[in-house]
Amino acid sequence: MSQAIHNVGGFGSVVLAKDFNQEFISAFEHINKREGVNISPLAGQSQVVNGINFAFYCFVEQVTAPDLPKISNLELVTVYEKDGTYTQTSSRVISEPVLFPPIGSFDSVALRANFTDAEAQTAEQIESLVGVHYDILAAQQQVVAGLNFAFYAVVKPATLNGQAYFAQINAYRNLEGKIERAELHPIQP
Repeated sequence: MSQAIHNVGGFGSVVLAKDFNQEFISAFEHINKREGVNISPLAGQSQVVNGINFAFYCFVEQVTAPDLPKISNLELVTVYEKDGTYTQTSSRVISEPVLFPPIGSFDSVALRANFTDAEAQTAEQIESLVGVHYDILAAQQQVVAGLNFAFYAVVKPATLNGQAYFAQINAYRNLEGKIERAELHPIQP
């Protein structure tokens, strides 16, 4: 069952892609026509204005030849719908920049099913924290004296009527595998 709710005037709670209703699916299909990339929605939110604004948090992967490395990132793409007409109004990369090869920089964005062991272990540690529910969907890592991580998650405060939002969680894991620092940065449409 869909949990998609349209707020009047402001963007509503973030909804996971698996919970999109037909309105979200129709709006996403508009941006899913871009050539040269595969786009997968991770989550979205909407607001009622004179029509409906949709904001999609998307995994975007370049289409390349099989023997070439794939570069992927996360984008926030907004679409305006009025009377069945869809217009993409903006698109911005929200993931960390990737150099190629990624020596010294963050690597490409990985979806949860493709996390490295270090990403999976660190994500599980963060998700086990009490007081907030984290649904980590994607990650990037950077090798330093330890590992820097950028996790991308739907965050829901464990309070009555807490509104879910999309955020980047920056974390540092030392050489012993212990998280020394984690910072939460909400991402707004």
